[in-house]
Amino acid sequence: MVIIKPFKTTILNPGIPDLNKLICPVYDVIDKTEYDNYGNNSNNIIHLTTRNNSVDSVEFIDKAKKNLTRLFTEGILKESKHPALYIYGIRYSLPDDMMRDVPGTGERNIYFAFGLVALVKIEHPGKGNIVGHENIFEKNSIERSELMKACRMNFAPIVSEYNMPGHDINIILEDYLGFKRPELVLRDDRPPLVDLTLHNTRHLLWEISDIEVIRNIQELMSDKKLLILDGHHRFSAARRLSKQDGIDYTMMMLMEGGDRALLLLPWHRCIRNYNHDMLNTQLDRFFNIIWKGDQNDEFNRILHTKDDKFDVRIGFYNKKTFSVIRAHRDKVIQLSDKLGEKTGLDYLSLNEWIIEPCIDGNKEDNIVFTDSVSDAALKVDGQGFNAAFLMRPLTIKDVEYKAHVEMKNFPQKSTLFLPKVAEGIIMRRIQEDDPK
Repeated sequence: MVIIKPFKTTILNPGIPDLNKLICPVYDVIDKTEYDNYGNNSNNIIHLTTRNNSVDSVEFIDKAKKNLTRLFTEGILKESKHPALYIYGIRYSLPDDMMRDVPGTGERNIYFAFGLVALVKIEHPGKGNIVGHENIFEKNSIERSELMKACRMNFAPIVSEYNMPGHDINIILEDYLGFKRPELVLRDDRPPLVDLTLHNTRHLLWEISDIEVIRNIQELMSDKKLLILDGHHRFSAARRLSKQDGIDYTMMMLMEGGDRALLLLPWHRCIRNYNHDMLNTQLDRFFNIIWKGDQNDEFNRILHTKDDKFDVRIGFYNKKTFSVIRAHRDKVIQLSDKLGEKTGLDYLSLNEWIIEPCIDGNKEDNIVFTDSVSDAALKVDGQGFNAAFLMRPLTIKDVEYKAHVEMKNFPQKSTLFLPKVAEGIIMRRIQEDDPK
């Protein structure tokens, strides 16, 4: 049973000017350049959520706690007086480079996604109806739990998905606000608590205080299964806090899997410090090159063609040219049988045959993930990386099958769900009187 509850939110004080300058992307997608840009403002939420690589974890958490206290004391952060549920709306568009990875029927000029933000009772592995789909880096999860414990805050909602073919909750949310997406109508009687823009994406937050509406939503959600889409490290951290400190609820944004504005795109991999001889050996052993040339429509067409679930294709760039490599079918079938998995074989093959045997040292330091083929090429051409593997997107059905049927996880960063929440739109202060 999924148990959700209203809570008192913490937001940036609407009376402060230039609030757009105080929010930032979620911590795990920020690179050094972005950190420096956002970090120039001492009141930006980035100082609470994201560690600069030049400081260690202990120093980061200590500074985050002090900055949090200051932001509350100076009135920059404000907590609501009454518990509520919240509608988080994200209105966004995609650059052309990312639009190439969107299935043809999903292409739109404007996307407008809704999520319901609530406290969700934490369930532990193998128990209940909340599951993830990606492996995590354990040290990142530990750092998140220590940050949450020290600050007693959830800084951004964990994003999860539920299946509701009748769209009942999304209909309730649209009726409550009085408009149908992708249109946006701001009503005087239901103004947003937050209306901010980050990277040309508009983030809006409305409060649901109507008791009957809240009860209706709670009942509709009670028999659902939740699939974590974004925030696996934070959910692992929340489980740790539940087990160790009795903090049994965490903040989540619940999105309907059938929402047409919920997109699933790939994370591409850029690598460095790998064994070149081993890489060439593994490529020769497991793959054929089926296309070479420039990044163009033909590259995208051949990469995204898929004859069946065993047709593994991966794009490759090594400063010289783009190519599409295709795995030997018999090897893919053998790997599938060995792992007992049939979903996400592109990512499993790359991880098993290339990433694990070829990358030297700490893999976390020698792999970077990017959502853009062009950015991947830039990292290889001039930012110290030697090669890029360019991936095809999975589908939400793939992710649901992996989590609920195979009951296994994809390798880290196999799924890029859009839209992304921003840090600073909605937060939750963990109180002593929170629901147990």
